[in-house]
Amino acid sequence: MTDTDTSTDALARGTHRHAVEAAIWGMAAVNFQLMREVMTSGKTNEFVYWSQLLDWQNQTLTPNPDLIYYMAFFDTHDGPVVVEIPGESDGQALNGSICSLWQVPLEDVGHFGVDQGRGGNYLILPPGWDEPVPEGYIALPCETYSSYALLRSVLGEHTQEALDKGLELCRRIRVYPLASAGSPPETHARDLQGKVVDATIPYDLRFYELLHRALQDEPLLARDRPFAEMLSSIGIRHGEPFRPSPELTAILEDAVVEAHAWVKAEYEQNFDPFFAGTQWFFPGRTDFTDSQRDGFDAHPEGYPYLNRGVIYHMAFIGIRYLGIGQFYLVDLRDSDGEFFSSNNRYRMRVPANVPVSQFWSVTMYDAGTHAFIRGNTKYSVSSQTPGLVTNDDGTVDVYFAPHAAPGEEANTIETGDSERFELMFRFYGVGKEVMTKEWALTDATRVDH
Repeated sequence: MTDTDTSTDALARGTHRHAVEAAIWGMAAVNFQLMREVMTSGKTNEFVYWSQLLDWQNQTLTPNPDLIYYMAFFDTHDGPVVVEIPGESDGQALNGSICSLWQVPLEDVGHFGVDQGRGGNYLILPPGWDEPVPEGYIALPCETYSSYALLRSVLGEHTQEALDKGLELCRRIRVYPLASAGSPPETHARDLQGKVVDATIPYDLRFYELLHRALQDEPLLARDRPFAEMLSSIGIRHGEPFRPSPELTAILEDAVVEAHAWVKAEYEQNFDPFFAGTQWFFPGRTDFTDSQRDGFDAHPEGYPYLNRGVIYHMAFIGIRYLGIGQFYLVDLRDSDGEFFSSNNRYRMRVPANVPVSQFWSVTMYDAGTHAFIRGNTKYSVSSQTPGLVTNDDGTVDVYFAPHAAPGEEANTIETGDSERFELMFRFYGVGKEVMTKEWALTDATRVDH
């Protein structure tokens, strides 16, 4: 081997390392860009929604099948954008957050947000905006021109009447440029019900293509300046097309597979149990959740983009005050520490008196994609599930199996066409007993019948 060959190999290895690091760093932006493209076809400042509870055709990452989703993607290149959140009515509540391209929450809105369910006019400000904010607006400075909102209409029960009321509440949400506030235009909303929306992250060249498009019209943040050279080395530069050579394409496709393998291993192996002695965990460490709540630049002692990459490979949306309105726990293994197999049957006993003011639910996802199992017709069991069977002591047995046993249909989620599954337990209106761990979940146990 010549010195030239050795140097070429060293350069290729360096490019590979840069590509792996860029993929982990860029996960949140790719997650955002993919959703924006598949949901909006490039349109901004309008809403998309689902007029029924979500089904498997919504292939976003770990969505909630027990309430209504209303989403919008915003662009402030031409100036601030107003998002009008209506006040609650008819017992319907909105839980939601508005986030930057990097999934940093600008603020929580609705029932557990700044307006506390009374409604309010939120004003998303572009980077560097220094003009006075008009009276009557809740200012949301944003470090990126692109941002988005996930707003959830929380149903009081699983009925068509509650669904209709929830949709009516969502239809009162408005979005328009501040420049048009004197005579706001109509807010457009498109129903995506019945359409396949695939936002599962691709771990091939498309990943870097999405990253390139996400970054083109955005400022390079101060905390991300060290990544500029890495991005340049893999062909991602502002104002230039992304056209990797065949040799670079091969390096990138191998690198994104390695990046995926790393975030997957971290997700599966390196988080401590939330409740002692159980398999349930939250896939975010304190340094990350604190930084995301306050803005990463408020914590100059560290930049936990590695944990950010892990979270946004399997979920989306940043919640500013996690553990106040909503809280989520994930489970990948049974009580023996074995990964859930879709061929087995499991029982999870939900303890009595779950401390929530809205509802609780446990949802099953395909462990390979972190989305609903394709073709399934049921995705969760919740405190609102029609016909839910409750034990005499107030506990609830939830089953995960290839098929529901007679009499257990309401309490069972079938594993369908999957090999492995994962679970997410949601607390809506989470009580302090969860966060102090005075109340705790139990593990799912493999059973033979």
